[in-house]
Amino acid sequence: MLSPGPEAGITSALEALREATRSRHVKLASCRSMARLFDPDYSVSEYRDHLGRLLGLFEPLEHAVASVAGPSHLVRSIRRVRDLREDLSRMGAGATEIDAFERCPCLPPVAAEGVHGYAYVALGSLLGAKIIVKQLRTVLGQGASFGFYGDEKGRYEGLWRIFLQNLEENGRNDIPAICLTAAEIFDAYEAWFSQ
Repeated sequence: MLSPGPEAGITSALEALREATRSRHVKLASCRSMARLFDPDYSVSEYRDHLGRLLGLFEPLEHAVASVAGPSHLVRSIRRVRDLREDLSRMGAGATEIDAFERCPCLPPVAAEGVHGYAYVALGSLLGAKIIVKQLRTVLGQGASFGFYGDEKGRYEGLWRIFLQNLEENGRNDIPAICLTAAEIFDAYEAWFSQ
């Protein structure tokens, strides 16, 4: 965990992000399709549809972020779309079916100075996902793939640490844009899953 800057009363960029998105995170977690992940009668077909919905959000979002992030920006290492496509493929979805999932048409604009806000949402979604994966494994068994939620290879744990360091070192001047981007992505996420 990062600590605030050396001056008294200075909030870390991470603390500012958490404060800016706390209520939105709660709202997303409580929306029916996210809460449904924890129901004992949840099915593999529902989970596939859920992953398709995630793909519909993250694919255009990942493209938008890639178009404004510098070539060496750490967000280029966040491959949530790859994870979703692999999960769907492992669960029997073909390329045509994967490409047919609806894509979200109403994403917020992402400015270069707000890209860390996207990284916060994309990487942060993995931090609490162990609880989701444990539940889904219990209910769905071997018929499901959990790369998006599980990151069993540990790829993103190291990126989260790099992100936190980079956020504090390079994001402090852009905290309002970073917080706005993260908040708007959470709002779009919740709206997309509430449809």
